[in-house]
Amino acid sequence: MKGLAKVLCIILLVGIIASGTTISYGNAEETDEFVPKIALMNKTDDEITFISGKLTEKSDELPEEIVKKVYAKNFENLETKQEELEFEIIEKFTNSMGRTVIKTIQVVEGVPVYGSERNFHINNAGVLEVISGKNVGNINKSTKKSVSIKIPEKEIINLIENNLEQKLEEKISVFNMSQPQLILYPVKDIYEYVYKVVISVSEPEPDSFTYYITAENLDVVNVEKSSTRVKTSVYGTGVGEFGLIEDLKMAEEDEMFYLINLDENFETGEAVNFQVFSNTQNHFEADPNVAMSRLTHGVDAHYNLTGVIEFFKDYFNRNSYDDNGGLIRCRIMFGPHNARAEQYGNWGDHSEIWFYNRKPVDEDGNEITDGRSTAAALDIVAHEFTHLLLFHEGLNYNNGQENMILHEGLADTFAVICEYALESYLLSKGESDWIIGEDTGKAMRNAAYPEITQYSDVLNMDPFIPHSGGGVITKAAYIIAEGGIHNGKKIEGIGYSKLANIFYSAMTDGYIVPRSSLVDFASYAVAVVNLFDNEQYKHNSIKSGKSIYYDYKDVNTVIDAFTSVELLTGTPDNFRVTNIDGLSVEFAWDGIDGGNYGIFRSKTGSGHSPKKVAETTNSQIVLESLPGKYDYYIALIDGNGNRITAFSDAVTVETYLKAPKNFREYFSIGLIVKFKWDYSGTPGTRYGIYMKCSNLPGEPIKVAETPFNMFYTISIWGSYDYYVAIVDEKGERISDYSNKVTVTSPICY
Repeated sequence: MKGLAKVLCIILLVGIIASGTTISYGNAEETDEFVPKIALMNKTDDEITFISGKLTEKSDELPEEIVKKVYAKNFENLETKQEELEFEIIEKFTNSMGRTVIKTIQVVEGVPVYGSERNFHINNAGVLEVISGKNVGNINKSTKKSVSIKIPEKEIINLIENNLEQKLEEKISVFNMSQPQLILYPVKDIYEYVYKVVISVSEPEPDSFTYYITAENLDVVNVEKSSTRVKTSVYGTGVGEFGLIEDLKMAEEDEMFYLINLDENFETGEAVNFQVFSNTQNHFEADPNVAMSRLTHGVDAHYNLTGVIEFFKDYFNRNSYDDNGGLIRCRIMFGPHNARAEQYGNWGDHSEIWFYNRKPVDEDGNEITDGRSTAAALDIVAHEFTHLLLFHEGLNYNNGQENMILHEGLADTFAVICEYALESYLLSKGESDWIIGEDTGKAMRNAAYPEITQYSDVLNMDPFIPHSGGGVITKAAYIIAEGGIHNGKKIEGIGYSKLANIFYSAMTDGYIVPRSSLVDFASYAVAVVNLFDNEQYKHNSIKSGKSIYYDYKDVNTVIDAFTSVELLTGTPDNFRVTNIDGLSVEFAWDGIDGGNYGIFRSKTGSGHSPKKVAETTNSQIVLESLPGKYDYYIALIDGNGNRITAFSDAVTVETYLKAPKNFREYFSIGLIVKFKWDYSGTPGTRYGIYMKCSNLPGEPIKVAETPFNMFYTISIWGSYDYYVAIVDEKGERISDYSNKVTVTSPICY
């Protein structure tokens, strides 16, 4: 119990705010001691990044008050209160599972602390079930006090413009810049007061940057991709790069038609200054006399993006990328997809999607003659839309960090899911598959069999390539949907509909924080599928519309898939048998601090999934086994008894009841022999009589059954060994053999 309390002191040193007001909790009253049930916990180094379980008792208080009380106590030393902590609310909402989600950020004297976002899930019974993300401990001791934090805004803007022009070696044209926001930002392990500024430029190419500039001396400490920022539709057609006629939603005004989809709220246009494609007729087709036209790319992008947004709306009930009908600007650019675009992505200010009207190139750098732009590939369009969704849900895209990899892996996963769901939407372009971008004429990635399929290879990636690292997520997703064998694990697939709903809930139900890792996301998915199973949550099949439910097999599949790619660990080591006495078997294993264990069993060779037979918080247990040969496993379980880690290696146990005692030849007359033994004392016991030729090897063969503790037989010429054993209602032996009794006649045939 002491170990569990020590874990909690690390987990729960965070805080909360109520109604948009900064609140300090260092001086809050002591609360009664409560030892939570931990279901699942992730650590990055010594920091807890995710925990689920029963973390508080039931309460009828407001969610803000429940969490406030949790964070008022230092769980390591109940006599010492933690340092004063301040937090502000970012968002409060109810997720799809009916949990209240409170998103917070740590502040110091009202200044937000970079990377300190934390989310809390509270169920209808007032129990805190999930804490996602981490805060900064001892922030006051690691904060650098700046000489001055009041810098004229114009000076900051001039600095950024000069810095960008030096980096790009070109003149820039700024079309949007946010107000400088003062935050505390880590610079060489010290938190400094830094201005955060988001800038969007239209020249030399549309792009968007987030600058971090020290308040003390205006040093640029980092530059990242930003995460900031629309009549009735009429119908028409257009011809894309495949030469197919595609149905398009568009807007009409002043006898002109525009590629503006008012239902799904996005616009498709071209060029740096973004001009929406327009025409005097509701049919869009490139002029054959124009050598280079972006229109065919625009038609494809408009058609494909309509299908993707409609799928998210119809299936997940999501209203655009931000679930609030936010406008998306779909841009068709001209020219090469340069290194800067490769680095910062295709999302503009995260309400834009960019496509380049260029063909893929072969190994020699030459354009593929019949190649097409990325706008022609529905899976790529879905990939880019998923990026927008993830940005809105709070997942950052930080240079060189795992959240970049998670972004790419999830975007590829939903690229596949959308192509599967919209297979009939593909016209004659082919069937859905796990190949990304093949409709361009050159496949980009194989999401089912990616270059990197295990987490250890992600950690050792050099160079750092987010799209390659994302293969760890797509490999797990492929196995969840289709099943298969990976890293020695045979996993049963559960289909695309369950995959889609589990991943979507893990992305949108308040688990994601800006720096969520790959391991964190695996934990989110496990938490989600356990909720689906526990609460018998119902979804509809993507294609048939029939209701689908979840059970322990789905939980097993998700856990095993993420374990196979090394994103779930924590299975207890050294699971072993320490003693067997009849059917009584003692198991032991190496304990995990705060662990809650489940013991699982399946009949050896049956092929059935192991079933849980016991739970314990100790590192050993004595169980009554079943007669026969069985495989036993151990795994960590959550507070509801659900398995949350992979099974250990199997421990095979063969056990039987103790054999009947004092088996003997009671008397014999001629060839008639009477056997007798001590009665077991258990009503209903049945016995089997077994025999074998004394001179031959092999197992004895059952020759009779009886409910009595005696048996008559006609002996056979020769020498035969007899035994008695207890049998079940099916006549199968469930005890050891008794002692041997040999009956001898002159000849053994």
